[in-house]
Amino acid sequence: MSTKKKKRVKRGHPVGILIGFDAETVVFWRIFSEIVKKNTVIKRGRKRKNQDIKQLYHFNEEIVNKLRLFIKEGEKSVLLVSPAKKEYSKEFLNHVNKHHSWLLKKGPNMIYLSELEGTAKTIEDVTNLVSTEDFNESVEETSNREVMMIMDELDKSINVPGKDTKILYTIKEIEKEIIKKKWKFNEVKPNYVILTDEYLDNPVKKNRLHRILQIAKNNDIKTKIISAETEAGKKVTSFGGLICFTK
Repeated sequence: MSTKKKKRVKRGHPVGILIGFDAETVVFWRIFSEIVKKNTVIKRGRKRKNQDIKQLYHFNEEIVNKLRLFIKEGEKSVLLVSPAKKEYSKEFLNHVNKHHSWLLKKGPNMIYLSELEGTAKTIEDVTNLVSTEDFNESVEETSNREVMMIMDELDKSINVPGKDTKILYTIKEIEKEIIKKKWKFNEVKPNYVILTDEYLDNPVKKNRLHRILQIAKNNDIKTKIISAETEAGKKVTSFGGLICFTK
C-alpha cells in the first residue's frame, strides 16, 4: 500500500520577527506571509520576579545577540509581545535604549519595533494572536516603516547619485545584475531588492523572481517583499513593483 505524501505547507515570504516575553522565557518566532514558525527559545534561568539586575542584563543581552543574526539577514521589523500589565518588553526596550541605542538610530542596522499585548509562548498562543486585527495592523505598520526608510534612501540616490549608484526596475536588468554577474572582492554589490507581493504573485514571472531573491540572499543582498496595499507598497508599485538599487 502506498503512503500518502505529506502536503508541504507554504510559508510565503518573510515579514518580520515576533518576540514573545513571559515570566520564564522569551520565544522568537519568524513571521511569514502564510505562517508563523518558532525559531528560538531563551530561558531566563529563574522567573522574572527573582532575577537581579545582573541576571536581567545578561538575559537582555542574549536577546540582542539573537537579533543581530536576524539583522544580518536583513530582517529588521520586530514585534514585541508581552502579557497585559507586564513590563517585560518595556524592560527590554529600556535595555536597548541604554546599551544598544545604535539599534534605534537611522542606519544600516536600525530595527523597527512595535509593542503588542498578548501571549506568544506556544503555537496555540501565536495562532490566536495572528488572527487578531491588532496583530495584523502592528505587523503592517512596522514593515511599512522599514520599507519607507529604504525608499527614502532610494529617493536620495535618485536625487543625489553617488559614483556607485545604480537603480534597476526591470526583471531582465535585475537578472543580469544579480544572477549573471560575478562580483570581484572589492566590487560594490546592490544594497536592496524590493518588490510588492502583487508583483511576486505574477505567475509568468514568479519562478524568475524567486531565483533572483534566493541568489540575492546567498550574496548578502537585502531583499524585502511588501504588501502592495501599504503606503510603502504603493510607492514601490509606482516604480513598477520591482526595484534593485546600489547606493
